[in-house]
Amino acid sequence: DLWLRRKDVWIVGSVCLLSSPVLWRVLQSVMTPGGHRQAPALEDAQAKEEAWSHPSLETAPAKDKRTAPPADDGPAPPAPFDHRIVTARQAAVSSFYTVSRTETLGGGRFGQVHKCEEKATGLKLAAKIIKTRGTKDKDDVRNEISVMNQLDHVNLIQLYDAFESRNDIVLVMEYVDGGELFDRIIDDNCNLTELDTVLFIRQICEGIRHMHQMYILHLDLKPENILCVNRDTKQIKIIDFGLARRYKPREKLKVNFGTPEFLAPEVVNYDFVSFPTDMWSVGVIAYMLLSGLSPFLGDSDAETLNNILACRWDLEDEEFQDVSEEAREFISKLLIKEKSWRISASEALKHPWLSDHKLHSRLGAQKRKNRGPDAQDLVAK
Repeated sequence: DLWLRRKDVWIVGSVCLLSSPVLWRVLQSVMTPGGHRQAPALEDAQAKEEAWSHPSLETAPAKDKRTAPPADDGPAPPAPFDHRIVTARQAAVSSFYTVSRTETLGGGRFGQVHKCEEKATGLKLAAKIIKTRGTKDKDDVRNEISVMNQLDHVNLIQLYDAFESRNDIVLVMEYVDGGELFDRIIDDNCNLTELDTVLFIRQICEGIRHMHQMYILHLDLKPENILCVNRDTKQIKIIDFGLARRYKPREKLKVNFGTPEFLAPEVVNYDFVSFPTDMWSVGVIAYMLLSGLSPFLGDSDAETLNNILACRWDLEDEEFQDVSEEAREFISKLLIKEKSWRISASEALKHPWLSDHKLHSRLGAQKRKNRGPDAQDLVAK
C-alpha cells in the first residue's frame, strides 16, 4: 500500500542528498514518458517564468489593508522586536544571553535549538546552535543569515542576533511555543478540520509569497519547518532557511537536497528549480493536513522518489470523502509534474478554497456540527 499514514511511517528529520550517480540512473530508468499533461510551448513557459519571477506581478496587500483571514483566528503576531539586519559577531553568546541547555526546542541535521533569554532585557528568544566543521559549513550559515536579513513578514520567523566561534555559529531568533505543525498532523487528539487547514495553508502561502517577492526560494518546506505560535490558535511561522537560495532568473539554479517526501519532480530530476518548486511542497502539505496521509511516501526513498517522478497520487482514500471540491481542485493545481503549470502563491491566495468567505462559513458550520451538542453548548456559553 503506497498511501501510508504519516504517523505510521516516518523519515524523521532526513535530508536526502541526491548525489549518487547510481541512484540517478535508477530514477531515470523508472520515469515514464507518457501519462502526463503536455508542457506549454517554450515561449509560453518562458513568459510564465518571467511572471513568476517579477515582484510587481505579485501584488501583496498593503500593510494597513491586510486581507481578512477566513476565520476568527487573526494574523500571526509580529516578532516582539523590529526587523534587524544581523551580522555574526565574534563573541561568546553566553556574554549576552542565558542559553538553557535543558530546554531543547528542536533539532535536526544542523544541531539543536534551545530556549534562551537576553540578559539586558529579559526577552525570551530561541538559540539555534549550528555546528560548523569547515569553511563550507560557515558559508552555508552566513547564507542563512543573509536570507533572514531580507525577510520581514509575520509568517516568517525573525532573526535577532548571531555569534560565530571556531566550531559553531549561533542564531538567536524569535521564540514561539506552539510546537511543529507536524505534531498536530500525527496527534490523534488534534482533529484538524478542513477550515483549520485553510487557515494554515493561507498563512503558509502568505509567507511564501513574501519570500518569492524577495526572490528567495525556501526549498525545504515541510510540516517540521512550520511552527505554531501557540497551542490554541491556528497561527504559524515558517522556519529553517538553511537550504534557502536566492533566485536569479538568468542563472538557472539546480539543487540536490531536500526531504524525499516533499521534493518536487524537478529536484528529483536535478532540473532547474524556481518559485513553483516551493508551491509543489505546499500541495503536499495541504494533502497531508486534510487527510493525515503522505501522497508520495513509499517503503523506501527510491520508491518515494519514483512515485514523485510518476506524479502518482489521488484523492480516492476515505479520508477525502468529506473534503470540499474546492480543496481537491486546489491540490490538483499544485501537484503537477510540469512546474510552469502550477499556480503561484498569489494565485493560490486568490483561489476560492482560500478566499471564498461563503465556503469558509459553510466549513465553519460543518466544524461546529462535528463537535457535537455538548461542544456547541460550551461554545454558546
